Amino acid sequence: MSMVGRRWLGLGLGLWLSCSSAPLWAQDAQSQAAEALFRQAKSLMGQGQYAEACEKFSASQSLEPGLGTLLYLGDCYEHAGRFASALSTFAEARQFAQSRNDAERQHLASVRSAALEPRVPRLELRVGPEPMPAGLQITLNGSPVDPKDLNRPLPRDAGSYELHLSAPGYQTFTSRIELHNGEARPALVKVPRLVPVSGPEENDEPREASSGRGSTQRGVAWVVGATGLALGIGAGVFSVLAAGRNSDSKANCDREQPNRCGPGGVNAREDAKDLASAATLAGIAGAVGVAGGVVLYVSAPSASETGVPNAALLTLSVPLL
Repeated sequence: MSMVGRRWLGLGLGLWLSCSSAPLWAQDAQSQAAEALFRQAKSLMGQGQYAEACEKFSASQSLEPGLGTLLYLGDCYEHAGRFASALSTFAEARQFAQSRNDAERQHLASVRSAALEPRVPRLELRVGPEPMPAGLQITLNGSPVDPKDLNRPLPRDAGSYELHLSAPGYQTFTSRIELHNGEARPALVKVPRLVPVSGPEENDEPREASSGRGSTQRGVAWVVGATGLALGIGAGVFSVLAAGRNSDSKANCDREQPNRCGPGGVNAREDAKDLASAATLAGIAGAVGVAGGVVLYVSAPSASETGVPNAALLTLSVPLL
Protein backbone atom coordinates (compact mmCIF):
# COMPACT_ATOMS: atom_id res chain seq x y z
CA MET A 1 0.00 0.00 0.00
CA SER A 2 1.31 3.43 -0.93
CA MET A 3 2.07 6.12 1.61
CA VAL A 4 -0.98 8.13 0.46
CA GLY A 5 -3.23 5.06 0.85
CA ARG A 6 -2.02 4.46 4.41
CA ARG A 7 -2.72 8.10 5.29
CA TRP A 8 -6.29 7.91 3.98
CA LEU A 9 -6.85 4.60 5.79
CA GLY A 10 -5.55 6.02 9.06
CA LEU A 11 -7.68 9.12 8.73
CA GLY A 12 -10.83 7.06 8.04
CA LEU A 13 -10.13 4.73 11.00
CA GLY A 14 -9.64 7.73 13.29
CA LEU A 15 -12.91 9.30 12.17
CA TRP A 16 -14.78 5.99 12.71
CA LEU A 17 -13.40 5.59 16.21
CA SER A 18 -14.24 9.19 17.14
CA CYS A 19 -17.81 8.90 15.83
CA SER A 20 -18.47 5.54 17.47
CA SER A 21 -17.18 6.70 20.85
CA ALA A 22 -18.97 10.12 20.86
CA PRO A 23 -22.28 8.73 22.24
CA LEU A 24 -20.36 7.00 25.01
CA TRP A 25 -18.70 10.28 25.96
CA ALA A 26 -22.06 12.05 25.89
CA GLN A 27 -23.59 9.29 27.99
CA ASP A 28 -20.76 9.50 30.50
CA ALA A 29 -21.18 13.28 30.71
CA GLN A 30 -24.95 12.89 31.24
CA SER A 31 -24.39 10.27 33.93
CA GLN A 32 -21.84 12.47 35.64
CA ALA A 33 -24.27 15.41 35.60
CA ALA A 34 -27.04 13.22 37.02
CA GLU A 35 -24.72 11.95 39.73
CA ALA A 36 -23.62 15.50 40.60
CA LEU A 37 -27.25 16.62 40.87
CA PHE A 38 -28.06 13.61 43.04
CA ARG A 39 -25.23 14.40 45.46
CA GLN A 40 -26.23 18.06 45.63
CA ALA A 41 -29.82 17.05 46.34
CA LYS A 42 -28.77 14.76 49.18
CA SER A 43 -26.67 17.54 50.68
CA LEU A 44 -29.53 20.04 50.47
CA MET A 45 -31.93 17.54 51.97
CA GLY A 46 -29.54 17.01 54.87
CA GLN A 47 -29.65 20.77 55.46
CA GLY A 48 -33.47 20.79 55.47
CA GLN A 49 -33.72 22.67 52.16
CA TYR A 50 -36.32 20.31 50.79
CA ALA A 51 -37.75 22.46 47.97
CA GLU A 52 -34.34 22.92 46.36
CA ALA A 53 -33.40 19.28 47.02
CA CYS A 54 -36.54 18.01 45.29
CA GLU A 55 -35.73 20.07 42.20
CA LYS A 56 -32.23 18.54 42.07
CA PHE A 57 -33.54 14.98 42.51
CA SER A 58 -36.13 15.56 39.77
CA ALA A 59 -33.49 16.94 37.40
CA SER A 60 -31.20 13.98 38.12
CA GLN A 61 -34.05 11.55 37.44
CA SER A 62 -34.75 13.26 34.10
CA LEU A 63 -31.11 12.89 33.02
CA GLU A 64 -30.68 9.30 34.18
CA PRO A 65 -33.77 7.47 35.48
CA GLY A 66 -33.05 5.30 38.48
CA LEU A 67 -35.06 3.46 41.13
CA GLY A 68 -32.94 4.81 43.97
CA THR A 69 -33.36 8.38 42.75
CA LEU A 70 -37.14 7.89 42.58
CA LEU A 71 -37.28 6.68 46.18
CA TYR A 72 -35.18 9.63 47.34
CA LEU A 73 -37.42 12.02 45.36
CA GLY A 74 -40.57 10.59 46.96
CA ASP A 75 -39.01 10.93 50.41
CA CYS A 76 -38.02 14.52 49.59
CA TYR A 77 -41.55 15.41 48.46
CA GLU A 78 -42.96 13.98 51.69
CA HIS A 79 -40.57 16.05 53.82
CA ALA A 80 -41.48 19.14 51.76
CA GLY A 81 -45.18 18.60 52.53
CA ARG A 82 -46.05 17.74 48.94
CA PHE A 83 -47.90 14.56 49.82
CA ALA A 84 -49.70 14.11 46.50
CA SER A 85 -46.40 14.37 44.58
CA ALA A 86 -44.79 11.94 47.02
CA LEU A 87 -47.65 9.47 46.60
CA SER A 88 -47.41 9.47 42.79
CA THR A 89 -43.60 9.17 42.97
CA PHE A 90 -43.73 6.15 45.29
CA ALA A 91 -46.33 4.56 43.00
CA GLU A 92 -43.97 5.05 40.06
CA ALA A 93 -41.10 3.59 42.11
CA ARG A 94 -43.22 0.55 42.99
CA GLN A 95 -43.90 -0.16 39.32
CA PHE A 96 -40.23 0.41 38.48
CA ALA A 97 -39.15 -2.05 41.16
CA GLN A 98 -41.71 -4.60 39.98
CA SER A 99 -40.38 -4.38 36.42
CA ARG A 100 -36.88 -5.11 37.78
CA ASN A 101 -38.04 -7.89 40.11
CA ASP A 102 -36.72 -5.88 43.07
CA ALA A 103 -39.10 -7.20 45.73
CA GLU A 104 -37.43 -5.39 48.61
CA ARG A 105 -37.70 -1.89 47.18
CA GLN A 106 -41.13 -2.68 45.72
CA HIS A 107 -42.29 -3.46 49.26
CA LEU A 108 -40.65 -0.27 50.56
CA ALA A 109 -42.47 1.88 47.98
CA SER A 110 -45.78 0.15 48.78
CA VAL A 111 -45.38 0.78 52.52
CA ARG A 112 -44.55 4.43 52.00
CA SER A 113 -47.56 4.85 49.67
CA ALA A 114 -49.94 3.22 52.16
CA ALA A 115 -48.71 5.51 54.94
CA LEU A 116 -49.29 8.58 52.81
CA GLU A 117 -52.77 7.72 51.51
CA PRO A 118 -54.84 9.10 54.45
CA ARG A 119 -52.76 12.27 54.68
CA VAL A 120 -53.05 13.38 51.05
CA PRO A 121 -55.58 16.19 50.39
CA ARG A 122 -58.00 15.62 47.53
CA LEU A 123 -60.02 17.94 45.35
CA GLU A 124 -63.17 17.07 43.42
CA LEU A 125 -64.54 19.34 40.70
CA ARG A 126 -68.17 18.35 40.30
CA VAL A 127 -70.24 19.33 37.27
CA GLY A 128 -73.97 18.87 36.76
CA PRO A 129 -75.69 16.70 34.15
CA GLU A 130 -76.50 19.62 31.86
CA PRO A 131 -74.33 19.93 28.73
CA MET A 132 -71.31 22.21 28.97
CA PRO A 133 -70.95 25.27 26.72
CA ALA A 134 -68.99 24.84 23.53
CA GLY A 135 -65.36 25.88 23.91
CA LEU A 136 -65.41 25.59 27.70
CA GLN A 137 -61.95 25.87 29.27
CA ILE A 138 -61.31 24.76 32.86
CA THR A 139 -57.95 25.52 34.42
CA LEU A 140 -56.52 24.98 37.88
CA ASN A 141 -53.69 27.38 38.68
CA GLY A 142 -53.36 27.98 34.97
CA SER A 143 -53.07 24.29 34.01
CA PRO A 144 -55.88 22.77 31.90
CA VAL A 145 -58.12 20.27 33.69
CA ASP A 146 -58.75 17.06 31.77
CA PRO A 147 -62.52 16.39 31.44
CA LYS A 148 -61.94 12.83 32.67
CA ASP A 149 -60.64 14.27 35.98
CA LEU A 150 -64.02 15.88 36.72
CA ASN A 151 -66.52 14.39 39.19
CA ARG A 152 -63.93 12.41 41.13
CA PRO A 153 -61.64 13.30 44.03
CA LEU A 154 -58.00 13.47 42.96
CA PRO A 155 -54.85 13.90 45.09
CA ARG A 156 -53.46 17.42 45.09
CA ASP A 157 -50.55 18.97 46.94
CA ALA A 158 -51.52 21.26 49.80
CA GLY A 159 -51.73 24.95 48.93
CA SER A 160 -53.87 27.59 47.23
CA TYR A 161 -55.61 26.87 43.95
CA GLU A 162 -57.55 29.10 41.58
CA LEU A 163 -60.25 27.47 39.48
CA HIS A 164 -61.02 29.32 36.26
CA LEU A 165 -63.90 28.60 33.85
CA SER A 166 -64.42 30.46 30.60
CA ALA A 167 -66.29 29.94 27.32
CA PRO A 168 -67.08 32.21 24.36
CA GLY A 169 -70.27 34.15 25.01
CA TYR A 170 -70.35 33.43 28.75
CA GLN A 171 -69.28 35.25 31.88
CA THR A 172 -66.07 34.02 33.50
CA PHE A 173 -66.25 32.08 36.77
CA THR A 174 -63.37 32.05 39.27
CA SER A 175 -63.13 30.23 42.58
CA ARG A 176 -60.25 30.00 45.05
CA ILE A 177 -59.64 26.85 47.08
CA GLU A 178 -57.23 26.16 49.93
CA LEU A 179 -56.10 22.56 50.51
CA HIS A 180 -54.47 21.30 53.72
CA ASN A 181 -52.57 18.10 54.45
CA GLY A 182 -54.38 15.56 56.59
CA GLU A 183 -57.93 16.55 55.58
CA ALA A 184 -60.09 13.45 55.85
CA ARG A 185 -62.80 14.60 53.45
CA PRO A 186 -62.11 15.66 49.87
CA ALA A 187 -62.59 19.34 49.10
CA LEU A 188 -65.64 19.64 46.85
CA VAL A 189 -66.22 22.48 44.40
CA LYS A 190 -69.50 22.43 42.49
CA VAL A 191 -68.83 23.90 39.08
CA PRO A 192 -71.78 26.23 38.30
CA ARG A 193 -73.50 26.79 35.01
CA LEU A 194 -71.93 29.75 33.25
CA VAL A 195 -74.13 32.80 32.73
CA PRO A 196 -74.54 33.88 29.09
CA VAL A 197 -73.31 37.34 28.17
CA SER A 198 -75.65 39.30 25.86
CA GLY A 199 -73.82 40.38 22.74
CA PRO A 200 -74.01 43.89 21.23
CA GLU A 201 -76.42 42.66 18.58
CA GLU A 202 -78.88 41.60 21.27
CA ASN A 203 -78.55 44.83 23.26
CA ASP A 204 -78.79 47.38 20.46
CA GLU A 205 -82.31 46.51 19.30
CA PRO A 206 -84.03 46.85 22.72
CA ARG A 207 -82.04 50.01 23.39
CA GLU A 208 -83.15 51.62 20.11
CA ALA A 209 -86.75 50.49 20.55
CA SER A 210 -86.93 51.77 24.10
CA SER A 211 -85.31 55.06 23.10
CA GLY A 212 -87.88 55.42 20.29
CA ARG A 213 -90.74 54.78 22.70
CA GLY A 214 -89.40 57.42 25.06
CA SER A 215 -89.14 60.03 22.31
CA THR A 216 -92.66 59.27 21.06
CA GLN A 217 -94.13 59.45 24.55
CA ARG A 218 -92.45 62.78 25.23
CA GLY A 219 -93.85 64.13 21.92
CA VAL A 220 -97.36 63.03 22.88
CA ALA A 221 -96.86 64.65 26.28
CA TRP A 222 -96.09 67.99 24.64
CA VAL A 223 -99.19 67.75 22.42
CA VAL A 224 -101.48 66.79 25.32
CA GLY A 225 -100.03 69.49 27.55
CA ALA A 226 -100.29 72.15 24.85
CA THR A 227 -103.89 71.18 24.14
CA GLY A 228 -104.70 71.41 27.83
CA LEU A 229 -103.07 74.82 28.02
CA ALA A 230 -105.08 76.00 24.99
CA LEU A 231 -108.27 74.78 26.58
CA GLY A 232 -107.39 76.65 29.75
CA ILE A 233 -106.91 79.86 27.75
CA GLY A 234 -110.22 79.16 26.00
CA ALA A 235 -111.93 78.78 29.34
CA GLY A 236 -110.72 82.24 30.30
CA VAL A 237 -112.02 83.70 27.03
CA PHE A 238 -115.40 82.03 27.52
CA SER A 239 -115.58 83.42 31.05
CA VAL A 240 -114.96 86.95 29.79
CA LEU A 241 -117.58 86.56 27.06
CA ALA A 242 -120.08 85.13 29.54
CA ALA A 243 -119.57 88.09 31.85
CA GLY A 244 -120.08 90.47 28.90
CA ARG A 245 -123.32 88.81 27.77
CA ASN A 246 -124.61 88.78 31.34
CA SER A 247 -123.93 92.51 31.53
CA ASP A 248 -125.78 93.01 28.23
CA SER A 249 -128.83 91.17 29.56
CA LYS A 250 -129.23 93.68 32.39
CA ALA A 251 -129.88 96.49 29.91
CA ASN A 252 -133.02 94.64 28.69
CA CYS A 253 -134.34 93.63 32.12
CA ASP A 254 -136.25 95.45 34.83
CA ARG A 255 -133.83 96.77 37.45
CA GLU A 256 -136.26 96.25 40.30
CA GLN A 257 -137.25 92.80 39.05
CA PRO A 258 -134.17 91.42 37.24
CA ASN A 259 -135.96 88.23 36.18
CA ARG A 260 -138.42 90.29 34.10
CA CYS A 261 -136.56 90.71 30.81
CA GLY A 262 -137.41 91.49 27.29
CA PRO A 263 -136.54 89.15 24.37
CA GLY A 264 -133.06 90.67 24.02
CA GLY A 265 -132.32 90.30 27.70
CA VAL A 266 -133.51 86.68 27.72
CA ASN A 267 -131.29 85.81 24.74
CA ALA A 268 -128.29 87.56 26.29
CA ARG A 269 -128.79 85.78 29.59
CA GLU A 270 -129.02 82.36 27.84
CA ASP A 271 -125.85 83.15 25.89
CA ALA A 272 -124.09 84.03 29.16
CA LYS A 273 -125.16 80.72 30.69
CA ASP A 274 -123.95 78.75 27.65
CA LEU A 275 -120.62 80.61 27.65
CA ALA A 276 -120.20 80.03 31.38
CA SER A 277 -120.83 76.28 30.93
CA ALA A 278 -118.33 76.18 28.05
CA ALA A 279 -115.79 78.00 30.20
CA THR A 280 -116.23 75.44 33.00
CA LEU A 281 -115.86 72.44 30.67
CA ALA A 282 -112.85 73.96 28.93
CA GLY A 283 -111.22 74.74 32.26
CA ILE A 284 -111.66 71.16 33.49
CA ALA A 285 -110.41 69.67 30.20
CA GLY A 286 -107.47 72.06 30.15
CA ALA A 287 -106.42 71.14 33.68
CA VAL A 288 -106.64 67.42 32.85
CA GLY A 289 -104.63 67.96 29.66
CA VAL A 290 -101.85 69.84 31.38
CA ALA A 291 -101.63 67.24 34.19
CA GLY A 292 -101.67 64.36 31.69
CA GLY A 293 -98.91 65.96 29.66
CA VAL A 294 -96.71 66.31 32.73
CA VAL A 295 -97.28 62.66 33.72
CA LEU A 296 -96.53 61.39 30.21
CA TYR A 297 -93.34 63.41 29.97
CA VAL A 298 -92.01 62.39 33.37
CA SER A 299 -92.78 58.69 32.86
CA ALA A 300 -91.13 58.47 29.41
CA PRO A 301 -88.09 56.06 29.38
CA SER A 302 -84.77 57.87 29.52
CA ALA A 303 -81.53 56.92 27.74
CA SER A 304 -80.03 55.47 30.92
CA GLU A 305 -82.92 52.99 31.20
CA THR A 306 -82.56 51.51 27.73
CA GLY A 307 -80.05 48.81 28.51
CA VAL A 308 -78.45 46.77 31.26
CA PRO A 309 -74.63 46.58 31.32
CA ASN A 310 -73.12 43.14 31.07
CA ALA A 311 -70.89 41.77 33.85
CA ALA A 312 -67.30 41.34 32.59
CA LEU A 313 -66.16 38.98 35.32
CA LEU A 314 -67.90 36.89 37.91
CA THR A 315 -65.59 36.09 40.75
CA LEU A 316 -66.88 33.83 43.48
CA SER A 317 -65.27 32.08 46.37
CA VAL A 318 -66.71 28.63 46.87
CA PRO A 319 -66.39 27.23 50.40
CA LEU A 320 -64.98 23.78 50.87
CA LEU A 321 -67.53 21.15 51.85
